[in-house]
Amino acid sequence: MIEISPSVLREYGDLFGEKTVNGRRISVEGLIEELTRELRAEIDRVIRARREWLNDKRPLKLKAAFPSWEEKFTDADGNVRTFREIVQGLIDNLLGRDTPLRWGLNWNTPVPDDLHPLKNPGLEITGPWSPMSRAIHQINADVASMMEDEEDASPAWYIPRGSGRTTAAVWEARRIVNRVLRGDVPQPYYEGGKEYRIKKPREKWPTLIHRVPGLHILDFDIRVDGNPVPAIITSVVIYTVNNYDLLKRAGSGVYFYVPKVQTPDEALVVEKLLRRVEDKLGLRRGELKIAMLYEEARAGLYLPVIFWIWRERLVKSNNGRWDYLGSLIEMWKDEAVYPDPQNITMTHPVMMAYQKWNALMCLMAGLDRQGKLNAGPVGGMAAVMLYRPDDPYQRHRFNQRALRAIWLDKLRERLIGLIFVTEEPVKKVTLRDVLEGKVKGRLFDLFRQSWVATPEESYVKAGNEPLRASLEELQQMINRPVKFVEVDGVKIPTVDSGLTEQERQLFIRLGLLDEQGNITPWVIRPDMLDTPEKLLGNPELWGGKDLWTALFEPPKGDITAEHIQHAFYMAANYGFQLLNGNLAAAIDDYELGQRFMNDLATYRIFSTWLWTLLRHNAVITKDGAFKGPARTGLGVIPAEDRVKVAAGTRFTEELFDKLWDLHMEWTLAFYEDLDRIAAERILHRFVNRVRSAVAEAYKAGPFRYQSPRDTAKKIAESITVEELERAVVENQPRFDRSFAPVIMEILRAKLKSPMYLQHGGRLIMALAPLPDEERDAVLRAIFSPREEVERLVKEGKLKPYALELYDYVHDVR
Repeated sequence: MIEISPSVLREYGDLFGEKTVNGRRISVEGLIEELTRELRAEIDRVIRARREWLNDKRPLKLKAAFPSWEEKFTDADGNVRTFREIVQGLIDNLLGRDTPLRWGLNWNTPVPDDLHPLKNPGLEITGPWSPMSRAIHQINADVASMMEDEEDASPAWYIPRGSGRTTAAVWEARRIVNRVLRGDVPQPYYEGGKEYRIKKPREKWPTLIHRVPGLHILDFDIRVDGNPVPAIITSVVIYTVNNYDLLKRAGSGVYFYVPKVQTPDEALVVEKLLRRVEDKLGLRRGELKIAMLYEEARAGLYLPVIFWIWRERLVKSNNGRWDYLGSLIEMWKDEAVYPDPQNITMTHPVMMAYQKWNALMCLMAGLDRQGKLNAGPVGGMAAVMLYRPDDPYQRHRFNQRALRAIWLDKLRERLIGLIFVTEEPVKKVTLRDVLEGKVKGRLFDLFRQSWVATPEESYVKAGNEPLRASLEELQQMINRPVKFVEVDGVKIPTVDSGLTEQERQLFIRLGLLDEQGNITPWVIRPDMLDTPEKLLGNPELWGGKDLWTALFEPPKGDITAEHIQHAFYMAANYGFQLLNGNLAAAIDDYELGQRFMNDLATYRIFSTWLWTLLRHNAVITKDGAFKGPARTGLGVIPAEDRVKVAAGTRFTEELFDKLWDLHMEWTLAFYEDLDRIAAERILHRFVNRVRSAVAEAYKAGPFRYQSPRDTAKKIAESITVEELERAVVENQPRFDRSFAPVIMEILRAKLKSPMYLQHGGRLIMALAPLPDEERDAVLRAIFSPREEVERLVKEGKLKPYALELYDYVHDVR
């Protein structure tokens, strides 16, 4: 039996019931129930396997090896191929060999033009569609695609305590999607005292892609036989059944971004789900197209197999940079400690190998029999948020740095995606030589799309330019005159500047330019990868290493006190906002001097890294210090040396406690300064009235014509209580400060526990709705053995839901 939360059914009943889709009558809740009964056991199995792999104590090089060449894999049609056969089929496809093993993506059902990653260059914007203003912002942005995001690590039932909601925001987002597609958006639309308008005709909208929850997420708002349904089923069914006809009439289709897939078994479950929906709706096989979020390092071991299982529908694969780095740290948690993750950017060798592996797979699988590309890679997130001109610390002066950073980031991605396949015995060519026909071969231009977190016009424009430029324009962009602006004595290149000498040297080191500054595509000869062994093992392909080492070997580098403190600062600030219900949080990053959009992936990086440091009592490699708070030109930040940390010091619980105390001190200082800013803004509103009164008092004498008491009365009478109340309300903080000590206790429990918790964000969301007294008890229970939690529930010392939350947080299935 299916049960739907009464509040959801009461407020969003229009999303359920019988619908006509593609000429067929479909019951939304009936299809959810049917698919849950059919697939829940398989989903539980692959999530159990994921957890067992994470807890497996075998050496990582053993448990995380590429599959053996003879290991067999099965697709949704029951076809069985070995790993060798699947990889050989890719090689045959790239080299144009018409063999029985040859395969490629989307050969049977073509990729729609509006979804094709190479026909629609530019940025993809991502974010939730609740409230409606966010949807309007995405539609109006100059982007190729808009990704309506049911955040993959967010449970559908998440309602922060004190939010005043009776249902989770995801339900409102689902209705808004349907309203927008039906044209049910008032023009103008008013929200929060502001006016919004959709500025584009429907045919000019970016392509809509729906990001579904990961397989590991449960939907506690809908239960079948008393147990929560897999959230991916709810998401796929509600979105498809409610919106398929609307999207088709607009010349588009139902497209999904699929996150967090790690193995072929997980990919197969997703494929079965989409096939069952296609069958129920009478759709062609492969009509429901997908993009993959390649954001789990483990997926890299199986990338050819995952692509093969999804070959009827996979259109693009995104480099999800943050979760990927977090997953690398997590993979090595029992054996090695990563250096400061702040230094492992997308230009680091391990991240370059990751991007190139994704691009090469999209090329090898993406070609059809006529040599046309049906797929492409998508670049990673650019997530610096520009400061507003009214920032109290004038940090908008650093916005030029953010604009330059996204331009450089997308230029680098574009150049990584230039792959020249040649049969000539050459190792390096320039783009100019290729365009002028001086070398024989075929040039592929793969990275034409990438992600962005904000619709801010100047930021989007800067990121779009390298992605949309013609091949001929790329070299011209690099060679433009170098121009700078100066901010606080520091020269920052303008967004329209050519490469500076420092940037040029970086691109040379990455192999994207030669010493003369000419663009150098990645040259691939058939003899470099004409066997499966060469593809995975040829050092000429992978920077002098085999592919496994290039992708997974832990990097060398420093562990510093300053970056440990920065990691805790970012984790605590994001966790605080998450407790308040904000899953995509712009945090003032004092290292960058910019607002950086954090999400569950960045929280995963920092919290996982800190946990590994404590577990291994990692050695800090440089002299440094933990810092106390001070008000600076960047706001109240950790700025004054308070706890000296010498090179060779181990990061122990005692040292962690000192860091914890300093962050609590920073929190109090931060709020004190926020209150100062609010007070000044409130008083500033009435400054002219005060000025008028004191001018009269001071004009002669002073106080010859107006006494101090009369002046004070005049000031008081000029300001009404109602006006003051309005000013106080308008300057109220966005978030509930009472959650600040809560996140600190959660982090202390999580980071000190010997029990590794993969989904740290999920823990926060599980605790957020609970009353204080219950939250503390559940927090203690989460880091206890399960049998202890069972005992406490049986004895009535914990409420029954505590065990359900325990199993959910720990992926016990």
